[in-house]
Amino acid sequence: MNGEDTGAGRLPEFDIPLPTTAMGILPHRDPEKALDLAFSLDIPFWPQLPNLSYSEDTYVQTVRGFPGAVVDHEGLRILFDEELFLAGLEEYLGLDPMDDLFAVDPGESLTYAGFLARASAKHTALRGQFMGPISLALMVKDGENKPVIYRDEVRELLIRHVACRVNRHLHDLREINPRSFVWVDEPGLEFLFTGITGYAAENARADLALFLSLLQGPRGVHLCGNPDWDFLLRSDLDLLSLDAYNNREILEGYRSGLAALFRSGGSVAWGIVPTHTSLLEGEDPRSLAEKLLAIWKRLEDEGLEPSMLRRRSMLTPATCCLVNPDLTYSVEKAFSLLQEVRELLVD
Repeated sequence: MNGEDTGAGRLPEFDIPLPTTAMGILPHRDPEKALDLAFSLDIPFWPQLPNLSYSEDTYVQTVRGFPGAVVDHEGLRILFDEELFLAGLEEYLGLDPMDDLFAVDPGESLTYAGFLARASAKHTALRGQFMGPISLALMVKDGENKPVIYRDEVRELLIRHVACRVNRHLHDLREINPRSFVWVDEPGLEFLFTGITGYAAENARADLALFLSLLQGPRGVHLCGNPDWDFLLRSDLDLLSLDAYNNREILEGYRSGLAALFRSGGSVAWGIVPTHTSLLEGEDPRSLAEKLLAIWKRLEDEGLEPSMLRRRSMLTPATCCLVNPDLTYSVEKAFSLLQEVRELLVD
């Protein structure tokens, strides 16, 4: 493995304005129905189904191949074994960064083979995802039940591991569709500066910068929460996927940072359609379109052209949702509304 900067690039402008896509996590237990939903959008994605199996959990799928990582399927946790780590370290360090170990094995996912079978170059793009390295390092626990994020030698290697997985995933998807891209989910960024983690802000900045420097394609981060937006928007991002519905008032306060991202050639995936049943019941396509237009109006006040916003934006559901009493109904309704919102905004 090496740690050289690979020279990431911006997302190209899409062949249609405001293409729709979504986060990878779905509440479904039927892989085929999950794939149907993923391919109902302009940019299909690889679905991950944690309600069906812990093997479908994004953390589990991302950590695969990392030396010393042991998945406890009964306890629903990922453990770090020091002895296994040391025993496998030399061989691991000798791997080429594009080794098959870093590829997604169709056998590790109940949907990936079906995703590949349906995917083609005719789509606007294809999208993949993994868990981000900071969130993953907070989740993996050592023998003292401490996250490995506090162990410098393990944390840095885990950062490089996730970068290798993202790069190989991107390579494989672009063999099918050259406009493909991959983002990482970083829910842990919401908690970094709360005093809960004890993980210093300067460490977070250095670790995220290292990770982004290792990516071969667009540097994309997704999160549904409310992080330190200044921290995130000052990072070297090409793509930010966010919950615009629940954070819309907060985002207006960071409009200069968002405008700067667009001016630098970056893109935003606006999560504007809620997936929680209680929120979704009070909305319709027009009300949701108006909420996003209100955010865009503040960006236009920063000097951005409306045409740029539409060329460099995607539309998504606001969050993934595994907890609705109706299981899949509200999520599927949100995906349907998403297309209607797009039609209103494109007109």
